Amino acid sequence: MAVLIVGGTLGYKYLEGWPLIDAFYMVVITLSTVGFREVHALNFVGKILTMGIIICGVGTAVYTLGQAIEIIVEGEIVGFRRKTKMDKIISEMRNHYIICGYGRVGHQVAHEFLAEKRPFVVIDSKPETAAELEGQNIPYIIGDITSDEQLEEGGIRAAKGLIACADSDTANVFVTLSARVLNPKLFIVARASQKETEEKLKKAGADRVLSPYFIAGRRLATLAVMPTAMDFLDTVMHSEHLELNLGEYKVGENSKLVNKNLGEAQIRQNSGAYILSIRKITGNFVLQPVADTVIEAGDILVTIGTPKQLVLLEKLAR
Repeated sequence: MAVLIVGGTLGYKYLEGWPLIDAFYMVVITLSTVGFREVHALNFVGKILTMGIIICGVGTAVYTLGQAIEIIVEGEIVGFRRKTKMDKIISEMRNHYIICGYGRVGHQVAHEFLAEKRPFVVIDSKPETAAELEGQNIPYIIGDITSDEQLEEGGIRAAKGLIACADSDTANVFVTLSARVLNPKLFIVARASQKETEEKLKKAGADRVLSPYFIAGRRLATLAVMPTAMDFLDTVMHSEHLELNLGEYKVGENSKLVNKNLGEAQIRQNSGAYILSIRKITGNFVLQPVADTVIEAGDILVTIGTPKQLVLLEKLAR
């Protein structure tokens, strides 16, 4: 196309002796097929040149336009198909988690969920998040994290929990409030950058409120005082080579563990998992359960073990 425009302009200028602007104008109206009359009368050579521009140029223009339209349409179709596929995946998810905000904290939450193979959806307002998550096959929604529509699209009514970890405390308060209204049974964990925001988040409906700065400060102090103990916990909880996980399982009313003490239940013998603590239905913790500690329906067992051992324990607790 560029060669035709330049060549045609120079052709009219030197073969017909026209001014440069008239030559360029003639090339443009010929390629665009608008049907205007010639700028000046054409001689034999000029007519041959015009026919050549029409035959080559119109075909090239139509082809170029067709390619541009194809690229645009294919891009729209691919984007539509990708969104439709993503919507289908999210709509089929059950007992998943929703991460609202994909900043530094959101990245770490997603990393932990991936390591534990827990299903989750990311809702974030930054367009560049889509390209990052697309490559990792992580379900995502790009939009306003405080919008009820986006939360509904993320399957909040079927979700198990929500993490409000945006950089803005105001956004986290709105997310918490909206999520609690849409799903009263949802377990909500919210991030608070400011101390005064914690109470607001709890009033908005957050079950737990955490401050990254408070946690980091406490961990730094613990590392300084008890480095070996912290290294042990990191090895147990986050090592890629040691398969030990924490778990919590609610004892069902029909469970074989109900009204039995730990000695009679033989949890260690039947599953291999260790019982670290028991949270009673009153909310109190039995921090060092012994053999005669009685298990009741509604108790929550806090355990540690391999994934296989925890699966066996979960079946016992049902």
